[in-house]
Amino acid sequence: MQLHLALRREQLESRGLASEDARIAAARRFGNALRLKEESVDAWGWRWLEQFAQDLRFACRTLIKAPGFTLIIVLTLALATGATTAIFSIVNGVLLRPLPFADPDRLVQIYGRVWAEDRGEPDPVTGPVGVFALAAFESHSTTFDGFTAYDLSTKHLDGPAGPERLTAISADLDFFSLLGVQPQAGRTFQAGDPATVVVLSGPLWERRYARDPAIVGRSITLDERPYTVIGVMPNAFQFPYRAASLLDAALPESRTDIWVPTQIPSNVPPGLARRERVTARLKPGVSLDAAAAELRVIASRVESDNYRGIKIRVGVRVVPLAAEVIEPIGQSLWTLFAAVGLVLLAACANVANLLLARMTVRSGEILTRTALGAGRLRMTRQFAAEGLLLSSLGGLLGLIVARWGTDLNVRLGAAWIPRAHEVAFDSRSFTFLAIVCVTTAVLFSVAPALQSLRLNVPLVQVGGHAVMGRPYARVRDALVITEVALAFILTLGAALVMREVVRLQKAPSGVVIDNVLTLHVTPRAEAQDYYAIEERVAQLPHVLSAGFTQLVPLQNWGWGAQFSIRGRALEERPVAGLRYVTPGYFRTLGIPVLQGRSFSIADDAGAPRVIVINDALARRYFAGEDPVGRALDRGTIIGVVGDVRQAALNRPAEPEIFYPAAQNVTMASDIGMSLIVRTDGPPEGLADPIRAVVRDVNRRLAIFNVKPMDQVVADSLWELNLYRWLIGMFAALVLTLSAIGLYGVASYSVTARLREFALRLALGSNPAQLSRLVLRRGIRLAAIGLAAGAVISMPLIVLLQVFPIESRPDAFVVTATAVGLLAIAVGACALPARRVTRVNPVVALRQE
Repeated sequence: MQLHLALRREQLESRGLASEDARIAAARRFGNALRLKEESVDAWGWRWLEQFAQDLRFACRTLIKAPGFTLIIVLTLALATGATTAIFSIVNGVLLRPLPFADPDRLVQIYGRVWAEDRGEPDPVTGPVGVFALAAFESHSTTFDGFTAYDLSTKHLDGPAGPERLTAISADLDFFSLLGVQPQAGRTFQAGDPATVVVLSGPLWERRYARDPAIVGRSITLDERPYTVIGVMPNAFQFPYRAASLLDAALPESRTDIWVPTQIPSNVPPGLARRERVTARLKPGVSLDAAAAELRVIASRVESDNYRGIKIRVGVRVVPLAAEVIEPIGQSLWTLFAAVGLVLLAACANVANLLLARMTVRSGEILTRTALGAGRLRMTRQFAAEGLLLSSLGGLLGLIVARWGTDLNVRLGAAWIPRAHEVAFDSRSFTFLAIVCVTTAVLFSVAPALQSLRLNVPLVQVGGHAVMGRPYARVRDALVITEVALAFILTLGAALVMREVVRLQKAPSGVVIDNVLTLHVTPRAEAQDYYAIEERVAQLPHVLSAGFTQLVPLQNWGWGAQFSIRGRALEERPVAGLRYVTPGYFRTLGIPVLQGRSFSIADDAGAPRVIVINDALARRYFAGEDPVGRALDRGTIIGVVGDVRQAALNRPAEPEIFYPAAQNVTMASDIGMSLIVRTDGPPEGLADPIRAVVRDVNRRLAIFNVKPMDQVVADSLWELNLYRWLIGMFAALVLTLSAIGLYGVASYSVTARLREFALRLALGSNPAQLSRLVLRRGIRLAAIGLAAGAVISMPLIVLLQVFPIESRPDAFVVTATAVGLLAIAVGACALPARRVTRVNPVVALRQE
């Protein structure tokens, strides 16, 4: 250490800084230099800001002098940035924002399945968890903080206007505490709560009780039993997501109305008792794979070989709750976000093209400013200021478009998009819009800035203006080709979605759609009530027929079961869908009876068990023979009816067995039955008379989901219709932008070659021939863009597989799309081409 100090002192002495005074003087000089440097930096910063403010003021004056040009760019950016932000708001609300629960990343959904060992493991495991398995999980698991189970059901709230059907969740007492949510009034479940307490949702509290705080502690009547309200959840709370669609498809996406404690009937054997859905919370730091492996080990321990003499197996699957919520629509939303990103890219290319076109009349200004000493940095900053100003104005209008578009998209898809009630234009959406505006400003300002920096290229004097040479014409051509290619990709996608919608709308559903009204009634009633309602409704004026079924075709619900054919040995028991209908069902929907007969009033509970099968089942299991009179373990076949596409229009009819409701009404359960009424005119006006008949027969029945059959069909295509609207809008916007770009290139080409055209006309050229030159240039650019779009679209078309689309691009669709774009290109170039025919050679040459 001493040696180091000695050496340091020698260094200071050699510099004349060994004395204290010398060191102080050196420090002062260093401090003064540092202060002067800081002052110079501050002065440079202020000078830079002052110059940028000057650039902004000059940009304002420049844009005000060209109001039409400015308006086109601002509207273009507003539509592109607004549409992009609107889709981002949905992606953010549904996919990016964490679930509104405590530590949502630790929440998982658990599925189970019990099956006979000799039948093989089901793949994937998607069934309910057995009560015996859930008890073992709770007792032996070390990787979970807790488990909670819940079941989906319905309850009916009594009121002055009759019962109202509510979507209900029967949950364990630790349900709310495991999710980590708090009520906005009252409390949630606690240990020791009886089965007759209820927690209301915020929307139900507002709708039925006008946010009355005194509702807590009050008694309400559910299914003719008194329940005590103990709390009200916040309006934003929703669990489970898609509750109603999981319960039955008669209700699409709707929110849970009430939560009640679970009751498992004491007479249900433990081997049969099950919990429909189980949610669990992982302990901190535990991975999903480790937790799933532990549950599989526990499941293997609870397997029993004495369950009704059958060796059984227990399967389990663990899925992140967030993935479970967004899985049905996640890929589709990301694909739409990518599509709207193409719109934004096309808008940037279009604006850059317009700015380059405007350089035709600004070249003199740029040359003058450069001659007066404006450097490259100053010129670049000038164009950046103009770009930032344009993008800011576009962003302000885009803010309106984004808010409107977000609300519209949520309204269109709220019934089916999970977490739709959480979608909003929030601070994150605003930040995204600001980032998009800055990014677009940079993107479309690059080309004019680079052009201004390279004014040493040859210039042509046309009409007193300097026109940029061939290198920049190539840049503008490349931008137009990019726009046309993007337009081809989006238009092809929109055409495929539209063709799929048209194909499905024309697909034979197997039922009559026109002048048919459907409505759902719950809870389950006696068979004689359904038959009485059917008979009385059929007697109403303008009613042709009426009938009941569990749920209307195309509402995506039903169950299937195995059956056997007596006297026939099959390797495996076949499976068919089960439907419970009244005698008027087939006649009302126009389902033909192909063989035998349909049901009648005589097929009641005291009559022999009879069934009707559909043609799909007859073809598959009774090919070449008459099925009428054959006996199944489920009844004797008395007839064969036509096929109906029950699940979806893009899915063929599956084998089905129909029961008379009088012989199997108990199967209606909480789901109730759907009444279908066929009329001789528009059926909407019959809703009130039908309600009166239902109330007169059974005042306990709640009526809901009243829809004409054509609306049912439209609802079955909701996803395609939503995508058709969005992608069609994106394609129309990009087509407009590409048309503007082609018009700008053609107009610029006419301006740049005005002297050449004047000379040709003076020498006797045909004006029509010159007009064709302009058209030929625009068509050539469009053709190159179409070729590029076709090449790019082939690998991208696989993205459409995330949509429910079976159509694939063929020669007709590709050709029709290309021809349509070429027609737009011809139209965009027509006005500049016509301008050539009106050129006066004398005037044009005199201007030179």
